[in-house]
Formats: sequence, structure tokens, C-alpha cells
Amino acid sequence: MKNIFTLFLVITLISCEDNSTLQSVLESNDVEKIKLKRKEIATSQQDFFNKLQIIDNKLDELNTNPQLPIVEVLKINSVEFDHYIQVQGSVKSDELINIFPEFSGIIKNIYVKSGENVKKGQRLIKIDDGGLKEQLSQLEIGFELTKTTFERQKRLWDQNIGSEIKFLESKTMYESQKQGIKQLKKQIKKTLIEAPFSGTIDNVLAKKGEVVYPGRSNLMMLLNLDNLYIESNVPEKYIASIKSGNKALVHFPLLDKTISTTVRQSGNYINPINRTFKIELKIEKNNLNIKPNLNSKVNINDYSNKEALLINQNFISIDSNNKEYVYKTYNKNNKTYVSKTTIVTGKNDGVNVEVLSGLKPGDKIVSEGIRKLVDNAQVQIIN
Repeated sequence: MKNIFTLFLVITLISCEDNSTLQSVLESNDVEKIKLKRKEIATSQQDFFNKLQIIDNKLDELNTNPQLPIVEVLKINSVEFDHYIQVQGSVKSDELINIFPEFSGIIKNIYVKSGENVKKGQRLIKIDDGGLKEQLSQLEIGFELTKTTFERQKRLWDQNIGSEIKFLESKTMYESQKQGIKQLKKQIKKTLIEAPFSGTIDNVLAKKGEVVYPGRSNLMMLLNLDNLYIESNVPEKYIASIKSGNKALVHFPLLDKTISTTVRQSGNYINPINRTFKIELKIEKNNLNIKPNLNSKVNINDYSNKEALLINQNFISIDSNNKEYVYKTYNKNNKTYVSKTTIVTGKNDGVNVEVLSGLKPGDKIVSEGIRKLVDNAQVQIIN
């Protein structure tokens, strides 16, 4: 505004010049006269600027309300602070298996279907035994005679009567047939596949009349959805801060659901390839349609402070020595000033950062108008 006013006065001064005198000088074509006239005008203009500066200085001196930097401040208080790290997780189950037969044969019956809940020991599939039961009946008939013979020979031998050879022969025959019956019963038992634990049948692949083979024929999947957990790989730098019992928040993006849980197990082995260790987190109640292998985002609490000093990261500046600082207010002679205060910060949550030193509860720092400030500047607070 001053410059515009000054320019206006200069123009006015020049315009008030005796036009006839100036015109006559210009028309004379006398270089010396023209230079002299220019010098007179320049001298008058400089004199005008000098007087104007004196007036401005005096006005500044007499101004009791100078224009001060306008700022907003924030009072710092102690708050509870929980810091979390985020890793990827996947839902796992201790009870999830693919069921394979242990006996070769033709499937006679399938007792369950996909989605059905079963109890431990419940029948799932029956495989034709190929005549093993008939063989067992024949062996058991012959075994009774062998057993009777052995028992008679043993009584005689215990009384020191009879031949040792006959006793040993009967004993060998008895034990051999007994073991044969035992093995045959094991084989027959393998023809009936039962649920090894309670759970839900999924993806039944077996078909009645199909020939199946041990280790090759995947019959169905059995899983327990009530016994799920989350597995994550955590970078090794957190091995000292992530322990069993740490609280966590798990978000399932596909379900748009979040659960609160805790770390149930923290591994002690660091994978040399990716430099991580495994953790497991509980899933207490599966009422969210959570399935095995579902991906999740796991936020694990690795640090907590019940009396933390938190400030917005935007309030912090960095000086030429790479030190962080804020402007803290103080009062002097009923006026407010700011002090450039170096701070040390700790963990942050992406928005706020914990101040470890340099500030105390009750301090007020500048939150708006920071760029205009210098150390010990007087300011005007508007909030």
C-alpha cells in the first residue's frame, strides 16, 4: 500500500511541474539543459522518498499494536497410547485333514455328504474287504483247536510230563495263529473309515463303487471350524516386544470384519531365509464365517504407555542439524512469546507421535502458523 501511495505522489509531483518550462527545455535540444532538468526532478523525488521514510518510521514507533504472527496453540496432556505393528496373517486349523484310505478296494458305502457335521468315531466310508471276514472266521475256528492243543501241552509240560518238542511246536502254532488273527482284524478295521475328530465334512471326492488305493485316493476333507487360529510371520526386530498374551486386532478384508484377540504363541526360531518368526493368535468364537486360509491384516500391540505425551506429526519441524523441534509458548510482561524447543520422539501411529523428552503435561505448543515463527517471537493466539 505504501508503494502505491508513493508512486501516486511521484506522478502527481511530476504532473504539477511547469509544463511550459519542461517543454521549453525539451524543445531547446540542449543536452546540458535537459540533463540538468532531469537531475532537478530526480533530486526532488529522492528528497520526497527520504521524508516519506522518516514519516513511516515515526508511525511504526508510535504504533502500540504492531502486526503480530497469528497462531493457534494446543495444550499437551498425558493420554494412554498403544502402538501396533501390522503384518499379514492367514487362518489355520490344527484339525484339518484330507482323508485317504489305508486299504485297497471298492467303496461299498459313503455315509456322509459335504457340509455335514460329524462326531469323532462316526462312520464315513466303508470299503469292501475282499473276503477278509470269511478268512477271519476260518482262522478263528482253526485257532480254537490250536489253543486247546497248546493249553494241554502246556499243562503236561508244567507237570514235567510229555515231550518238549510237542510243547514248543504247539506254542509256536498258537502264537503264530493268534498274531495272524490280530493282523487280519487290523486289516478289516481299515475297511471302515471313521472320523478321527469332530468337525465338518468338506469336498467329498469319493464315489460309491470306485476303487481306491492307500496314499493315492483323496476321499474327502474333514475340518474343525471351532478350532481355528491365525498364523503370521513377524520381522525379527520385534522378537523382544512380541510375546504370548500381547493384544491384537485382526481385520478380514473380504468379510469387512475385525476381531480383538491375543497372541497365544510366539515362536523362538528365526527363519534364516526371510528373517521372521511365527506367531499364532486365538480365534475364540467363529461366528463370522471365518474359513481356513482366509487372509487377514494383523495389528499386534508391541508397546504401551498409560501416560504418553502425543502430538500431531505436522506440528514438528526439523532444523539443519536434523533435530526435531516445536514452538512452545510462554508469557512475559503480559505478552505471549514462542520458544523453539528441541524434542525427542518415539513411536507413532501414523498421525500422532509420542514425545519422549522436551515437553511436559500442561505445555502449550503452536499447532497452526508455525512457518511464520522464529525463536522468542511475540505472537497473537486466536484460539
